[in-house]
Amino acid sequence: MMQEAWIVNAPTCIRPSESAPCSPIKPIVSARSDPFHVAHKVPAGDTPYVRAKRVQLVDKDPEKAIAMFWAAINAGDRVDSALKDMAIVMKQQNRAEEAIEAIKSLRGRCSDQAQESLDNILLDLYKRCGRLDDQIALLKRKLQLIQQGLAFNGKRTKMARSQGRKFQVTVEQEATRLLVAHHSLLSSMDEAMGA
Repeated sequence: MMQEAWIVNAPTCIRPSESAPCSPIKPIVSARSDPFHVAHKVPAGDTPYVRAKRVQLVDKDPEKAIAMFWAAINAGDRVDSALKDMAIVMKQQNRAEEAIEAIKSLRGRCSDQAQESLDNILLDLYKRCGRLDDQIALLKRKLQLIQQGLAFNGKRTKMARSQGRKFQVTVEQEATRLLVAHHSLLSSMDEAMGA
C-alpha cells in the first residue's frame, strides 16, 4: 500500500531515458585563443590601442606606432598601457627626452596603479639620458613612499614582470633594489667629479 502511494505522488516531469536530438556542442572560441593574437602577442579587438600595438609588433613600424599610441591616449583607450608602450618605443627610437616629457605631461591621465610602472620607466629613461640628478630624486621619492607605506598601493607585495616572467616582489626587496641603485648612482657621481 505504501508503494502505491509513492507511485501516485511521483513527479510527472521525469521523462524516459530517451533524449531529444540536439546539435553537437560547439567549442567557445574566444578572441584570446585566436592564433594570430597569440602568435603576435597582440591584444584582440579593433580599438586605437590595439591598432597601435599591431603596428608596433606586427608591422614593426615604430614611428607610426608612436603616433597611434598618442591617438589611443587622446581617445582615452587603455591610457596606462598606451603611455607606457609609447615611452618604451620612443626609447628604442633614441627619443628618450621626448618620452620623459610625454610621461611627465600625460601621467595625470593614468590610474594610481600605473604610477609605479611609469616611475620605473622614467628611471630607465633618466639613465639613458644621463640625468643622474633626476634619477636620484626619483629614487629618493620612491624610497619615501616605501617608508610611508604607500608603495605597491599600500600592499606588502606586488606581481612584477621581467623578461616575460612574472614573480612576487616584497616591499623589502624593492627597498633594497632602490637603495642599491641610489648608492650606485651616488658612487658614479663621485667618480665623475673626481675624474
